Amino acid sequence: MTYLRLTLKQKSLIFILFLISILLLTLYFQHTTSYKNYLYLLQDSYKKSLNNQYKSFSKNLKHNYSNLIIHLQSEEIYTHIKSKQTNRLNHQLNIVLATLQKQDTYLKKINILINPQEQLQMNTMSIVEKDNNLYFRLLYPLLENEPQFAAVEFLVDTKKLLQEIKAYNNSDGVITFTNEHEEIIEKTLNIVQYNPNFQKLIKICREEQKGLIGLDSKFYVTKSFSFDLSSQHPTQKAIFFLDVTKEKLAYKAVIKNSVITSVLLFIFAAIAINFFFEFLIKRINKNEEKLKEINKNLEQTIDDEITHRLAIQKKAQDEKEQNEQLLIQQSKLAMMGEMIGNIAHQWRQPLMQLSAIIMYMDAYDEKGKLTKEKFQNKIKESDSIIDYMSKTIEDFRNYYQPEKQKESFYIKESIESALFIIDSALKNSFISTSIIFEKEDIKIVSFKNEFSQALLNIISNAKDVLIQRKIKNPKIHINVKTIEKRIHITIEDNAQGIQEEILDNIFDPYFTTKHKSQGTGIGLYMTKMIIENNMNGKIKVKNTAEGALFTIIL
Repeated sequence: MTYLRLTLKQKSLIFILFLISILLLTLYFQHTTSYKNYLYLLQDSYKKSLNNQYKSFSKNLKHNYSNLIIHLQSEEIYTHIKSKQTNRLNHQLNIVLATLQKQDTYLKKINILINPQEQLQMNTMSIVEKDNNLYFRLLYPLLENEPQFAAVEFLVDTKKLLQEIKAYNNSDGVITFTNEHEEIIEKTLNIVQYNPNFQKLIKICREEQKGLIGLDSKFYVTKSFSFDLSSQHPTQKAIFFLDVTKEKLAYKAVIKNSVITSVLLFIFAAIAINFFFEFLIKRINKNEEKLKEINKNLEQTIDDEITHRLAIQKKAQDEKEQNEQLLIQQSKLAMMGEMIGNIAHQWRQPLMQLSAIIMYMDAYDEKGKLTKEKFQNKIKESDSIIDYMSKTIEDFRNYYQPEKQKESFYIKESIESALFIIDSALKNSFISTSIIFEKEDIKIVSFKNEFSQALLNIISNAKDVLIQRKIKNPKIHINVKTIEKRIHITIEDNAQGIQEEILDNIFDPYFTTKHKSQGTGIGLYMTKMIIENNMNGKIKVKNTAEGALFTIIL
């Protein structure tokens, strides 16, 4: 039988192609998820901005028209009301209306209501239908302390809302409702009639849309407001939509460029590794003869090795104190991967905020609305976010800085420092923490960072067990108090405790219940060494009804 034999270069090429395939699949799923999140954020941001604008519009509308009552507070109008001279009153109201319409063309009607029951609806805004049109109806008291109550009614065309939203973010919109003859009426601004997709969008958007809408190579975000909130199937609506085709295509281009760049860089790295492996294998083949000669002198080599190992053991005994400090640093390095993950959690929200600021300035600059004041405000917001991210990196840098001298510090600060390092991981796993201090000004003199690391090892182990065992309502409780002039610090979780057969071994070096890729087994050993050797304290552990309870006595 003939077996397929591959050369070294062929094997390397297959290996590179395999790695590129994995990379492409990873990038595809990663960018697909990122793209979906971007579209969701785009739609959600649009809806939230219109909700806020609509609230602001309603508030301003009621405020602005309340200020117009002064035009109706004249003795002539009061006289017509009291004498019930309807014709003269209407004539006077038309004069006032003509004057106000010069400033606000959307004001369509002013009425005086003489009815005590109307007093229950004063200073409110509602929607009314008249003459195949919808109006904002605003009621304000005119005569309150007189024997005869009177109120003023302003009817404002709902197109005013369309104009406000159009000026706010250039969104097109329509007011749609069903009249008493079951006919669907649509009111729009004149400028939207030239949009070829307008009628199609109105038909689609009669129901609230969760995602983007695509029509004729264009993409739109939408939002609708219901005026008839009392009905389960409201027919009075304001529908808005905005063309976001440029934003969508720009984001897809960024993703495409990112994928191409990543693939090219990976190919270059894979080729470099391939040449390195080829060179290494050639060196190994070249040294095979030397290895055969070395095997002949194996006995002497073993004797030399034994002598060498004895010398190393003697040297290790002399350098025990130095090695203990190196173990502390090794413990920190073993947690480096998790710490980097914590930094990523701390930075995720600020990075999203910076991205939002950039998109905001880009959108306003594209529309020519990016004023110097808006630009400066966004720069200040960005500076504030960057300062927060810089402080996060500084806190992590200080945590890993080796200590040379003891210092006086508060127990509370060390506990808060340890919790800050792991705070994002705890929140991401929905683990709650609580701290009770008998006194908040308890101080000790020792190595502050080492003590924080000892606490962090215990809290981190509790977090891992809570996650591994999928505990409902996971929590970690810390209590600090003084008993007989000694400081007692207890850390308790509700992870169902430690197995009794291994309870006495958890402080042994390199003892771990985790997979070797997840734990080194030196965390709790280093904690015991820091507490008992460096701080002259004691540490013990026991099981409670809910979980494990660690007690540190200093």
